[in-house]
Amino acid sequence: MARAIVVYRSHSGVTRRYGEAIAAFLNGRGVAAQIVSVGECDMTTLADADYLFLGCWTSGLFVVMQHPDEPWLAFVRDMPALSTSRPRVALFTTYKLRTGSQFPKMRAALTGRTATPSLELQSRSGHLSPADERALQQFLI
Repeated sequence: MARAIVVYRSHSGVTRRYGEAIAAFLNGRGVAAQIVSVGECDMTTLADADYLFLGCWTSGLFVVMQHPDEPWLAFVRDMPALSTSRPRVALFTTYKLRTGSQFPKMRAALTGRTATPSLELQSRSGHLSPADERALQQFLI
């Protein structure tokens, strides 16, 4: 059975809910998904995953200077370098008005640590949209 780890950093709980929705979708498709916050993640489990989902709420001003917050960045800095082929990596974020530069900054922080993320999901509400579900299904193929 394929394994996924959904690691999140949430400010108000919306990103946690989005991560939970992602994990529930994965579990419903036969992928054993574990969800954990950046502060509780056992780094040794990351290399054993087939899929790694990394999520952070969008920090910054409402319409400019979006970025991942410092605890998420610290997690990435402490994360061991993983194979460039496994796990497959996806990013997710929640936001109030727009994500702006959030994903480019998340990808930049991961450079040299993981495979290039091949999926980016975003939500205002913390719920999976039908488009999110289609993208996740495609990601699993």
